[in-house]
Amino acid sequence: MSKVFRNVDIYDQAYLERLRSLEIKRKVIVDILKNYKNLDKAKLEVLTKNLEHPDKQGLKKVNPIIFSFLLDSIFTIQESIEIKISEFEKNKLSRYILFELLFWSKPSAYPFPDEKVENYKAFLAKKRQKLKEANLENFLQLYALESIEKDTFLRDVKAAIFKVKPENLEEYLWISDFVDYLNPIEKSEIKNKVHPYVWKVLNSKSKTIPVVIDGSNILLASELRGPERIDTLLELISKLDQTYFPFYLVFDANAKYKFHTRYFNYKRTYYHSPADELILGLAREVKGVVCSKDKFKDYNMNIRNIWYDLRL
Repeated sequence: MSKVFRNVDIYDQAYLERLRSLEIKRKVIVDILKNYKNLDKAKLEVLTKNLEHPDKQGLKKVNPIIFSFLLDSIFTIQESIEIKISEFEKNKLSRYILFELLFWSKPSAYPFPDEKVENYKAFLAKKRQKLKEANLENFLQLYALESIEKDTFLRDVKAAIFKVKPENLEEYLWISDFVDYLNPIEKSEIKNKVHPYVWKVLNSKSKTIPVVIDGSNILLASELRGPERIDTLLELISKLDQTYFPFYLVFDANAKYKFHTRYFNYKRTYYHSPADELILGLAREVKGVVCSKDKFKDYNMNIRNIWYDLRL
């Protein structure tokens, strides 16, 4: 960029909002980088979502183990920037991913790579001069100032949250990394607009327990109200102390001819007659609990049934 900043207004609302969104994003990224030795595919996907340089797309093809070694070379091995660039490019990763990771890990020293960089030392000197001219404390502030028009991050996260329903929740688990960093007003706004079960799972800090729901039984339960009784059940489950996730649904084989529910299209829905066999077998397999009005008296069951915890 060729912008020169004079008399920067650090209280400008657009600048402050952009800076805050970058600070939240940095906390998420740094949390992942701190634990790079245990990097897995899910965390690598979250990292990729949060990086801002277009070249981040190359991370979608990299093995998490290989990338963790590259991160180790960044943070623990004293090598020149040229050697680190070479290591990234050997693994078909752009140098700009390296530059951006340096930025997020230490914005007091490293700028965001928002222009073509052929000589990193020259780029660094140029950015330091800009930082001095703008009278700002670090490169995170400078990047916030230079990229105000790009500030769609928090809006995008909020928009994604409002698309989440119990049946597609697993596609949006990456959002849970951001929930901690929202302010109380933002949390309240979101909590009031999403399904309680969604909010419970996204906020969960404890280990979750899978639950297998007796679908046909639940759709016949007179204790449950509303147009979609499974939604009502999941709301009640969300009020329990433990977080039960993911949830599985098992229906009798002829359920589609007897009931109507959008959860017939849910990816963890199964059909079997008698359904009890699959409900209990699946609960054992996933080391979970069941939820059913049925007490399964015909089976030797040593599986917890949380229906009776709902206190209906």
